[in-house]
Amino acid sequence: MTRDEVIALLDARDPLAAAAPIGPPREITWTRGDGANDGAEVVRYGAGTTHADIADRLIALAGQRDLQAVLLVPGDDTDERPGSWGVEDLLITAVTRRVLPDGVAIRNDWASIGGPACQAGASFGATEWIIPADDDADPDHLAEAIGARAVMR
Repeated sequence: MTRDEVIALLDARDPLAAAAPIGPPREITWTRGDGANDGAEVVRYGAGTTHADIADRLIALAGQRDLQAVLLVPGDDTDERPGSWGVEDLLITAVTRRVLPDGVAIRNDWASIGGPACQAGASFGATEWIIPADDDADPDHLAEAIGARAVMR
C-alpha cells in the first residue's frame, strides 16, 4: 500500500470501509501485564499527530523484517481535542492491519481506550490484548462474544 493510499484511507474517516477486506477475528492472543519491554513498536495517533505522520510510521514498520507486534497508542487529551475517539481507534486499527503483514500482532492500548474498545478492535484487525494486571476482564468471554477464541500468550 502506498503512502497516498494510506493517507486517503485515514482521511476518509470510515473504519467500516477500511476494515472491509479484513475477515472476522478467529483468535485473539492475550496476556496480563503492561506489555512494556516486549519489543512491540508503538504507533501514536490522535491528538498531536497527522495522517501523514501515521502513514509514514506504518510504512516504515511494514518494511521491518523482524517486526513482531505493534501497539496503537492514542495521544494525550488536549484542550482542543481528545486523545482519540472510538471511530478513530477503530480506523487506525483497520488501516494498521491492512498495511502490516498478517503475522504482526496488533494491539490497541487497553489502558488508554479500555477493554470494550479493545474488544471491538478485534473486528477491525487487532489480534492481541495486553490486559492490565489489575483488570479482571475475562478474555475467554470477551473473545467468545465476537466469535473468536482467546489464546493465552
